[in-house]
Amino acid sequence: MLEKFSKAIQKCESAVRVLFQGIVSFVFAVIWTLAWLPMSFVYAFSPSYYPEKKRKNAIVRIFENVAWTLRYQRANKFYTLYGLDVSGASGSAYLDENSFWRGLKKMCADSVQGGVKQTYLLRDKFQFFRYMKANGLPTPEVFAFVKNGKFFDASMNKIDVSALSERKNYFLKAIDGECASFVKRIDDYDELQAQLPNIQKGMYILQEAAIQAEEMNKLNPHASNTLRIVTVYNNGDPYVMAALLRVGTSASGQVDNWAAGGLSIGINADGRLQEYGYYKPGHGLKANVHPDTGVKFSDFVVPHFDKAVQAACDAQRAFYNVGAIGWDIATTENGPMFIEGNDNFEISLHQASDGGLKQKWKDACSTVAR
Repeated sequence: MLEKFSKAIQKCESAVRVLFQGIVSFVFAVIWTLAWLPMSFVYAFSPSYYPEKKRKNAIVRIFENVAWTLRYQRANKFYTLYGLDVSGASGSAYLDENSFWRGLKKMCADSVQGGVKQTYLLRDKFQFFRYMKANGLPTPEVFAFVKNGKFFDASMNKIDVSALSERKNYFLKAIDGECASFVKRIDDYDELQAQLPNIQKGMYILQEAAIQAEEMNKLNPHASNTLRIVTVYNNGDPYVMAALLRVGTSASGQVDNWAAGGLSIGINADGRLQEYGYYKPGHGLKANVHPDTGVKFSDFVVPHFDKAVQAACDAQRAFYNVGAIGWDIATTENGPMFIEGNDNFEISLHQASDGGLKQKWKDACSTVAR
């Protein structure tokens, strides 16, 4: 009798716990949604990426943005980037951010299946270099490592900074930086010396620059213009879900990152760029020619694109327990070279150029889970 009573209490406690967690989750979702609602109005009146087309009236745009926020608990800051403000456009095929991030997290969990997570190999640039090199995958050489202002060579032997006095044309990067948060191009020893006060805390790598193919210089010679190729791990048979080219501008300087003012341009299957390149909201709208070099995007074919696609799939095989990876790949005269891999890439860039990817992402998530 006492045992039955004890089990009943345990069941009751479990039910109360589940109920409490449900209430907390519901309250948090309501608060989060209400916090996003004001932004629904802001995004409804954001500048149109398609001013040449007829726009929905203000009431419709507000209604659609509020409805999106209520449905997905986050306002759609890419409403105009996706062209959803254009008359006749529908957002039903577009993936919302919350669903994307939940799916990406689940894909990673489903891929691990009891093994050790490989995501740290992607997030630590020094370990990424070592792992890629060990697997015969091309990546720029890392020749020095910095920890709290102290310098080491690639074998972790301590060195004096003066040992690098003859080095030229390379990058100084935070070991875990994202979106070009700390990436400095170093042309000579004087520039490295000038950066020393900035690297007294934390970890950094010094990495050779990938010398891009001359054809890529025609687009923008001041930064390495990199491919972003998203691969999905499908039971040992990876495939490419989406691809685009990121191109630097005078605004982004020596990097090509979208977050720094670079352009994102979709790529057709044959390597030819699509008509428009897109700026991140807040940095600009769209363009069909490069703002600095004047190159027309739809006339440009990315060299070695087929090799880059194959290389991305080969690299995904080496990261067998990461469900999906967004690869940053430079194009050299000899072919593709991996700059980094991202397990927390954005989907918005790809939806801007390729349209809604909701179904493709749903298929990708179910593929990894099998």
